[in-house]
Amino acid sequence: MYDANAEATSGILAGKCAIVTGGAGGIGRAYGLRLAQLGANVAIIDVDLHVAARWGEKLSADTIDEELRAYGVSALAIQADLSNRLAATAAIDEIGRTFGRIDILVNNAGGAITPIETSFASQSNDAELASIFGVNFYSMVYCCQAALPILKRQGGAIVNVSTIGVDLAPASGAIAGYAAAKAAVLRYTRHLAVEVGPHAIRVNAIAPGIIETARVMAQSNQRDLGTDKQAQVIPLRRLGTAADCTGTLEYLVTDMSLYVTGECIRVSGGYSLVAAG
Repeated sequence: MYDANAEATSGILAGKCAIVTGGAGGIGRAYGLRLAQLGANVAIIDVDLHVAARWGEKLSADTIDEELRAYGVSALAIQADLSNRLAATAAIDEIGRTFGRIDILVNNAGGAITPIETSFASQSNDAELASIFGVNFYSMVYCCQAALPILKRQGGAIVNVSTIGVDLAPASGAIAGYAAAKAAVLRYTRHLAVEVGPHAIRVNAIAPGIIETARVMAQSNQRDLGTDKQAQVIPLRRLGTAADCTGTLEYLVTDMSLYVTGECIRVSGGYSLVAAG
């Protein structure tokens, strides 16, 4: 994780406003810290602003927004359930009013949040599917739709988060609803990229593999995810880290990718190339 006590080391995003959903912990927190390190003002939206502490992840300040401000940027943290359209719109509108612009939207909120034992394609019930799609797909749609009128003023970048689960399934067949929701994220990303390209807005996706976050490792045995056995199947022979994902994000939200849109970059160490463990 990045050192939030340091000054911003690069100004390539200075003056820009970035939003990270699901940004209070895990990979989302790493995204926010990296954007702040690059000079952007950062707004975090999360259903639980204290999620890092719940999974044993230590912040370098009392709150995530204080941690971000240590880079010399402005920061805002909003607690909201983004699977609710009204809440998502209100959060985005507050950010637009506070910063006067939105340049970057990272739709990181989501996860395989339903019980693993009922996550199979033949067993997923309506309530669990609605929850999975609400958190992973509709939250992204609502935030995109709310932010686009502001993004269109100056152009910018949207990065949605999918998963390598759209390419392969675990041997057990579990987390079917999660993979389906993330596949929908990917298709939506590509259609939106075509629609908003004329407004100088790029829309891309990141598809992480098995990333070694505090939450994943705490649930490793229960969900059979993030194990040493899986690490040895991955071509690079290790699990991913949050820093592996932030480098890809940096590429997608800076001028390094000005002619890239509608793409999905897999950050999996090559895991998507081999059979699931």
